[in-house]
Amino acid sequence: MAKPVTVVVTSDRYGSETSGMELERGLLSGFPDLDITLRGEPAESEDDLIRIGQDADALLVSTREAVTRRVIENIPNVKVISRYGVGLDNVDLDAAADVGIVVTHYPGYCTSEVADHAMALLLAVNRRIVEMDRDLHSGAWTRFGSATGGILRGPIPPLRQSTLGIVGFGRIGQAVADRARPFGLTLLVADPYASPDVVEANGGALVPLDDLLPHADLVTLHAPLTPETRGLINAERLASMKPDASIINTARGPIIDLDALAVHLEKNPGARAALDVVYPEPLASDHPLYQLPNVIHTPHAAYYSEQSVITVRTETFNEAMAVLQGTLPRTVANPGVLDKVSLTARTA
Repeated sequence: MAKPVTVVVTSDRYGSETSGMELERGLLSGFPDLDITLRGEPAESEDDLIRIGQDADALLVSTREAVTRRVIENIPNVKVISRYGVGLDNVDLDAAADVGIVVTHYPGYCTSEVADHAMALLLAVNRRIVEMDRDLHSGAWTRFGSATGGILRGPIPPLRQSTLGIVGFGRIGQAVADRARPFGLTLLVADPYASPDVVEANGGALVPLDDLLPHADLVTLHAPLTPETRGLINAERLASMKPDASIINTARGPIIDLDALAVHLEKNPGARAALDVVYPEPLASDHPLYQLPNVIHTPHAAYYSEQSVITVRTETFNEAMAVLQGTLPRTVANPGVLDKVSLTARTA
């Protein structure tokens, strides 16, 4: 007889009435040994998660739900939390291990999309694409004629003579290096956990962050959000950068002190920033970063392609089902939990 389980999608992206869960429902037939009750119940607070978790065996969460120790210690029936996406900063992994809840995710799903987006922002900043588009929409070509120099707000240095600093050299950082090398950029990498051999094999030089920042013309962030990286790019480090250097963030908003960034960009109009992530999201409409002309914004969209969404929804669901079937998911984000639960290795 099939084992009854309840799976709740708490993300408002995938579990609401407007988004539906047609994709997830289509996956149910792949687990005939489970009698799955699937429902979407977006959670906006810890109390929501605790209420939802009372009869759930699995929670499928996104970046917005704060799965704190308080939540984890009050959802006694939950066996697995499966996270849509790469980052795990919103889930208390130690608490989950303490109570025997497996946390899993699928970290490889949007590597190419994020690297593509970072390169797109890098190119847009270097070539001043957004500035020129805005200015031409406001009539600059008519006012200045065909003289490019009269339209440009500042210089455009050739990429082949520029240095790119990559902060964080995991899957995405390495994918950015792959895309940057053909442009002739000099690559510097800061990552305390990266192997010098891996960095060198990818065409870069491994240096401390405080050596990278003063030498880079462009800096792109690809570090996870941890206690060590929260506020990593602060006022002091921004001041150490070249006054016309650009910074690109497609990682996590809190890695940059945004108040310090706004002050830095106002004091250094030649500097620029391209931000796909901020904190909080969204920023208030009157935030100073919206008022500055030397900032490009995109709406936490670096992860997105139609295929990446299909992939993350499929793999997040499948990994949760693996745990409910008693097997190891491909990724256990809190390996300490394996001392408390018994899961068999996958056969394929």
